Amino acid sequence: MRENLDRKLWKNSAFFCGVDEVGRGALAGPVVAAAVVLRPGTRIPGVDDSKKLSPDRRRRFEVRIKQRCLAWSIGAASHRYIDRHNIHSATFHAMRLAVNKLPVRPAMALADGWPIPGLDIPCTGVIGGDGRSLSIACASILAKVFRDGVMERLGRRYPGYGMERHKGYGTAEHLRAISLLGASPVHRRSFQPLSRCALPQPS
Repeated sequence: MRENLDRKLWKNSAFFCGVDEVGRGALAGPVVAAAVVLRPGTRIPGVDDSKKLSPDRRRRFEVRIKQRCLAWSIGAASHRYIDRHNIHSATFHAMRLAVNKLPVRPAMALADGWPIPGLDIPCTGVIGGDGRSLSIACASILAKVFRDGVMERLGRRYPGYGMERHKGYGTAEHLRAISLLGASPVHRRSFQPLSRCALPQPS
């Protein structure tokens, strides 16, 4: 991790959470966010942006994060919510849910990217936050592991799309499956290329 902004906040006795989301660019499934409150001075060597870690390392870190943090929570916005409101609104909805579900009440939040609108605590957006804040990086890992598990279950429920492998993202395999099978009930109907498909009624 290039920089740990958390240390500066801990020195000022700040009580805060880190927040990140995954699944924003996928064609199917939910967008998922996590919020993590670390104990001041926490060190978890090797933690980084979840996209830079292998699935096995993410799962190992998930266990360590949950053991060492003060609190964590998950929020999600379904494919239906995404289609009804748009992905931008759905992402912030999932992030607000994650913060509001924490069993402790932080005084502020650090969010990867942009500040989260509608929170009743101050929020600072940190560009590249999962590489600059340990709390955000931990949230990134928890959100990624949770969402991967959801997509693996959806892959078993809707076979043929390979969701257990690509996790709903627009890979060549996924696009071929959509062209052959059409869209499943958990695809995001408002996303290209799905908006051009003949789609079944949602279940």
